[in-house]
Amino acid sequence: MSQPGASATTAESKPQRRQRQLDEAVAEGISLDVFRRRWIIVAAMCTSLLAVMLANSSMNLALPGMTSDLRITQAEQTWVVDLFSLVFAALLFTAGAIGDRYGRKLVLQVGMVLFTVPSLYAGLIADSGIELIVARGVMGIGAAMVMPSTLSIINTTFPRSQRAGAIAVWTGVAGAGAGLGTVFSGVLLEFWNWRSAFLMSVAFGVVAFVANQILSHESKDEKRTPIDWFGGLLSTVGILGLVYAIIEGPHDGWTRPGVLVAVAAAIAGIGLFIWWERRTPHPMLDMKLFRNPLFSSSSAAVTIAFFALGGSFFLLAQLFQLVLEYGELQSALATLPIMLPMLLLSPLVPRVAAAIGSRFTVGLGLVIIATGFLLCSTWDGDTGYWGILLPLFVVIFGMVFVMPPATNLIIASVPKNRSGMGSAMNDTVRELGVSIGIAVLGSLIARGYSNGIGEATGGLQQEAAAAAESSFPAAVQGVAPALEQQAGPAVTERFVDLATDAWMTGMNWAMLAAAGLAAVAAIGTLIAMPSKRREPEFIIAPQDTPQPAHV
Repeated sequence: MSQPGASATTAESKPQRRQRQLDEAVAEGISLDVFRRRWIIVAAMCTSLLAVMLANSSMNLALPGMTSDLRITQAEQTWVVDLFSLVFAALLFTAGAIGDRYGRKLVLQVGMVLFTVPSLYAGLIADSGIELIVARGVMGIGAAMVMPSTLSIINTTFPRSQRAGAIAVWTGVAGAGAGLGTVFSGVLLEFWNWRSAFLMSVAFGVVAFVANQILSHESKDEKRTPIDWFGGLLSTVGILGLVYAIIEGPHDGWTRPGVLVAVAAAIAGIGLFIWWERRTPHPMLDMKLFRNPLFSSSSAAVTIAFFALGGSFFLLAQLFQLVLEYGELQSALATLPIMLPMLLLSPLVPRVAAAIGSRFTVGLGLVIIATGFLLCSTWDGDTGYWGILLPLFVVIFGMVFVMPPATNLIIASVPKNRSGMGSAMNDTVRELGVSIGIAVLGSLIARGYSNGIGEATGGLQQEAAAAAESSFPAAVQGVAPALEQQAGPAVTERFVDLATDAWMTGMNWAMLAAAGLAAVAAIGTLIAMPSKRREPEFIIAPQDTPQPAHV
C-alpha cells in the first residue's frame, strides 16, 4: 500500500528518518513512550493472538483421548470442538465495540482471564463432557475479546505510514497459528494426555497477560461513541446461526431441524442487522464503509484467503492420515513446513505493496492461490508427501501476498477511534472464510466420494457397504480391516484403492472449485480496487468518519 511519506525515506539519514517517524507519531496522538516500544507491544499482541489461535485448532487431536477418559457422548464431542468457534465468531463485533468504548487493553486483559481460567479448569479438574463444553464456551468469549483488541492496539500504536509492517507480522501469526496449534498439540499428546492441550493454552495465556500488563498501553475512542447494543445482539444471532449452519449442515444434512433453525436465525439476524445499522446514529458496523472499494474488496480478499487456509488444513489432516497413513504426530509435524512462508515472508509484503500498489499485490496473491489449487486438482492416490506439499506451498505463498495488505486496507478504511470496528470486521470475515472453506470443500469431496464409491462396495455385504458409503475414514479404518480378515489382502487392497480413487476424485473437484473461486476474486479485485495512485483518496484520516463522497 502506498503510504504517506514513504518516498522521502530514500534520501534520509537514520536520524532524519527517526525524527520524521516521531513527528508522525506525535501528529497522530501517539505518545513517544508508546512509539519507542511499539515493536515490543507487537510481540505482546502476537503472543495473545497465538494463544487464541492455538486453542482454536488443538482440540481435534485431543478429542479421542478425552472421549476415552471421560466417556463423553458423540453430541458432547461435537460441542467441545465447535462451541469455541461458534461463540468466538459470534461475539467479535460486540467485543470490538466494547474495547473502543471502555478501553482496548482492559478488554484484552479481561479476555485473557476468561480464556486462561477455564483452560486451567479443563486441564486440571474437569471430569465430564458438560464441564469441558462450558469451559470451551467461556474460552470462546475470552478469545472474542482478545483477537480484535490485539489488532486495535497495534493500530493505535503505529502511525498510518508505518502500520503496514506491524500488521504484516500480525497476519503472519494469525495465519500460521491454526497450523501451529495442530503441531504443538500433536507433540504434547505424544508424551502426555489430552489435558496437556488445555494446559498449553494456560501457559500462553499467562505469558500473554503478564506481557500485556507490562508492555501495552490503554487506548479508547476519545469521542466516547455509544455502543450499539441492539446491533450487537443482531450480529451475534446472525453470525452464530450462520457459523452453526456452515459447520453442522454438510454432515448432519441441511434439512435437519437444528440446521434449518440456524439458517433462519442467520437470515433474520444478518438481515435485521444490516437494516438496523443503516438507521442507527452510532452503528457497530457502518454500512457506508462498503461503498469504499478498499474496504469491500479487501474484506472479500481476506474471506477468500482464509477459505483457502481453512480448506488446506482440513484436507491435509485427511490426506496425511488416510491416504499416506501417517500417525497423528507425524501428520502434525508434516504440516509444519507450510507455516514457514507465512511467518517469514509476511513482513516483506508491505514493501511489495508500496512498490506496485495494493490492487496488484492482492490480485497477484489471489491468482497464485488459484494456481496452487489448480495444481492440487492433479493429486491422485499415488501422490506422495512432496507432491502434496509443493502445490500447498503455492497456495500459502499466494495467501502471504493477500493477507497483510488486505488487512491493512480494512483498518485504514475505518476511523482510528473506531479501530475495534475494523478489527472485528477483519476477524469476522476471516472466521467465516475458514468455516466456509471447510464446509464447501468438505461437501464437494463427500459428494464426489459418494458418486464414486459404488464400484468399491459392489461385492460387500449390505452393512459393510453402507458403512463404506458413509465416509472415506469409515471405509479405510473400519471396513478394510474387517474385509482383510474375511477376504484376504488382495481383495482389501483393491477395495482401498477404489475407495481412495473415489475420495481423490471428490478432492479434485473441490480443488477446481476453489481455484475458480480464487480466480473470480482476483478478477474482482483487479477491477474494483483502486490503483496505487488513487489509494489515498479512500483512506480514512485518523479521526474522520467515512465519507461516501470519495467513492
